[in-house]
Amino acid sequence: MNMYCSTCLIFWMIAALCLSQKAQSYDNEWYKTTSIYQVYTRSFMDSNNDGNGDLKGILEKLDYIQDLGFETIFIESILKSPFIDGGYDVSDHEDVDPIFGTTKELKNLIDEIHDRGMKILLDFVPNHTSVEHEWFKRSVNREAPYTDFYVWENPRKYDPETNQPIPLNNWISNEHGSMWKWNDKRNQFYLHQFLPEQPDLNYRNRAVREAMKDVIRFWLDLGVDGFRVDAIGHLIEDAMLRDNPWKPGMFGVDSYHAQIHKYSKNQEETYEVSHEWRLLLDEYGASTKKSRVMGFESFDPPENIQKHMGNETYKNLHFHLAPFILDRNLNSSGILNWIQTQLRVSSLSGAPSWSVGNHDWGRVGDKGGPEISLPTFMIIFLLPGVVTSYYGEEISMTELPLRPDQKDKDPHDANMYRTPMQWDDSPNSGFTKKRIPWLPVNPNYWSINVKRQAGEKDSQLNNFKRLMKLRKTPTVKNGKLAMCTPTPWLFVLQRYLDGEAPIVVVVNLGTEMEVISLNDCSFSLPREMEIHTASPNSGFKTGDKLVVCNANDGTHCPELRPRSGLVLTSISSSASSIAGIPVHPLLTAALSLAVSSFLWKYY
Repeated sequence: MNMYCSTCLIFWMIAALCLSQKAQSYDNEWYKTTSIYQVYTRSFMDSNNDGNGDLKGILEKLDYIQDLGFETIFIESILKSPFIDGGYDVSDHEDVDPIFGTTKELKNLIDEIHDRGMKILLDFVPNHTSVEHEWFKRSVNREAPYTDFYVWENPRKYDPETNQPIPLNNWISNEHGSMWKWNDKRNQFYLHQFLPEQPDLNYRNRAVREAMKDVIRFWLDLGVDGFRVDAIGHLIEDAMLRDNPWKPGMFGVDSYHAQIHKYSKNQEETYEVSHEWRLLLDEYGASTKKSRVMGFESFDPPENIQKHMGNETYKNLHFHLAPFILDRNLNSSGILNWIQTQLRVSSLSGAPSWSVGNHDWGRVGDKGGPEISLPTFMIIFLLPGVVTSYYGEEISMTELPLRPDQKDKDPHDANMYRTPMQWDDSPNSGFTKKRIPWLPVNPNYWSINVKRQAGEKDSQLNNFKRLMKLRKTPTVKNGKLAMCTPTPWLFVLQRYLDGEAPIVVVVNLGTEMEVISLNDCSFSLPREMEIHTASPNSGFKTGDKLVVCNANDGTHCPELRPRSGLVLTSISSSASSIAGIPVHPLLTAALSLAVSSFLWKYY
């Protein structure tokens, strides 16, 4: 009887565990701690040697991305487009551009990503379309239901001398000049917050909102796990289209930055649209038991970021994507304030998110110098929440200023950050066999490439992988965060979790040596720690032991070189984890009871 009861108890405990883990896998939501690899598709890998990266090229390198340690892939700019603005001028929201392949090939890529236990995000460009979009062509012709799909307005008046129509307000576009473009056929102005070839959709029209939700459904039905939303703050403008105020001393200056965008951006109705998207995503998540998500790019003030994310009772988007560049002027207090702000704006309903570089802003080494690249990842990768890295950062790729004849329709001079991935030291760095790719490969590819760094123990690539592995430990996934600024240029963070080894990051942001004294940090650390990762310029080596120094005057404390960093771990590890995977307490109890029952019966 005792043995029978014990067996039943074990069975029910394990069953409860399985149900608990199953519910946990959905309730905890995978995106809250995911790592995202951002791929600029046209520059990643060319499978058919036409000079353009494509979907089959990503498939060819899928194992490489997984081996880096990433769990999610964000695939950029693959929809049909005339590429006036790098693919962000979409001419068909439900079709892949032939340059990259077909929708069938994308579906195959999605399946292969899922087979590896990974997730996929696509670009979602909801603010505007290309002038070549069928919706815009029909809107110009006033064909129902597309007549008011875009923001059309009559002129304020006509110039008495030239008889040219004058826009009804003073709004200046991101690309300079008026936000209003005259269309002779329709005899009206249309709004374009960006290029004239990118007319803005009219989100005050319910039909537009429903059409864009249909776009979301189309890609979710194909199997994508979510989206990165572009230019979300620009969706809706003031209903009265009032003039924007000018910044002091900037009146009449033809620059987007000369105005305060009070009426052309971040209107309250914008958050209603994103809430509708969240409800749609949650509906799919509930039906499939797998969260579908939206991250968004925005460089707006924290209060706007928080509104885009919502709160527990009015949820909006899941996380915020914006690059964080450790430039040469940012000190330890600056980093501390930035991290605290990001945590605050995401705390009500979303997940904190940390990005390094991207397709418009470049990579960390481009702004802060190559020596600060690895220390940046030491900080970013070991913070709680979501992390995103732009392709090539794992090998410290750098920008390539382009000649005018090489820019390939680049209104923002951003293609210098989008050059082909540097795989090896063969011609065109293994990206393509075509003699001239769509953009030139950076000439430094002979020394900065994946193949070379894979064989170097302390290369950026291998240190990058080490940090990604550390990111998967329970301490980073589930632990608490503490931060400290012992000096204006020394930044320290700690991740800690009961029963797990602590992790400490120390970064010298300055241009002089800094004493590593943690006397002002309220950390509970072992006397001696091991250097898990050391940046090459730090003066330390991975695997070295470091005595934690708490001296008031810093006497006899170790020193860290300028623009370098260390990651420290405890030499001991938790017995409740196996290979970095936490073991559920219920399973531990069930196994203990099983062993006890076995011993009771046979011994």
